Amino acid sequence: MLEQPLSSMALIYMGGTFGCTGQPLTPLPAEVFLPRLQQVLQNDYPALQAFVASTHIRDSSQLEPQDWQDLLLQIKGLVQQGFEKILIVHGTDTLAYTAAFLAEFIPNVVLHPVQLVITGSQFPLLEATGEAVNLYSDALSNLATAYQQLCGSSSLAQSNCWVAFDGQVWPAHTVQKIHTASTPAFAGTAVPLLLLPEPHSLTLEDLPNLNIAVYYALPLNPELLAQQLEQLLASKPQAMIILAFGAGNLPQHPAIETVLQQAQQAKVLLVLSTQVAFGGVNFNYAAGHWLAQFGVLSAGNWSLAALYARLALLLCQPLGFEQRRQQWQCQQQRYIDASA
Repeated sequence: MLEQPLSSMALIYMGGTFGCTGQPLTPLPAEVFLPRLQQVLQNDYPALQAFVASTHIRDSSQLEPQDWQDLLLQIKGLVQQGFEKILIVHGTDTLAYTAAFLAEFIPNVVLHPVQLVITGSQFPLLEATGEAVNLYSDALSNLATAYQQLCGSSSLAQSNCWVAFDGQVWPAHTVQKIHTASTPAFAGTAVPLLLLPEPHSLTLEDLPNLNIAVYYALPLNPELLAQQLEQLLASKPQAMIILAFGAGNLPQHPAIETVLQQAQQAKVLLVLSTQVAFGGVNFNYAAGHWLAQFGVLSAGNWSLAALYARLALLLCQPLGFEQRRQQWQCQQQRYIDASA
């Protein structure tokens, strides 16, 4: 393919509600949906010069790390063809995860600067028959917001990744889904992504075998909490995110301490986060401060999706256990310093 002008964009269709029809809602195959999308858009989006499908078109709840590996390589290929601005149509269920993942991985995988905007919709673009446009859909509005963001982004000095939804645009790593069926569907913050100063080489082949566990604490007997944590460790995760109470609090008990020590001995990265959507964690409370003494790392104010992506990036680097811990702590300190 001939090199494209800098102003041209590519659109990647990944499925999701945006391209669904019928009852129950099912994503249309790319060979059916993309021609209809181009017909709907007509000449209103002149910079969109390529409409391509991801490797698998499906409900986003079915996505797994292999899909992100495929997406990274697809984006890399488009950039090599000359596209430096890419609009991604994605399902909403795991949109925040893909967005955070791309924000972390793209600067390490695609050496040439590229700008990405991810969007989707809560309601299908087309009516149930797949022929006429659904007048009650948010799909076209979200697509327009994403397109305008890319058109207005003139600087390619560094890689950028955003999510566009409900007329708003946020840095991709800050986004969380907040409603399952209505709008606003997402929330985010205007916090810039601070990249590691010297990114390490990545082994993308490790992605399909990624094993990250999540523990959601409930108000139970501490010995039961310890048993549940121990059961998760039995699956031999590479890392575990603990969703604690409030600002990162968990009852201190000898049984829980023992399990945390076992995790350290097994070289499992432990990261403390919160069940609360906003505000993040800190170790100011005694109920949470003790966890740091057992090697538990702070998630700061990162969302679950952002934590997953950050851990995935660390686990794909040729680093040892202590090196990963140190890199995590250095990154968190940079965020604290930048926010001061």
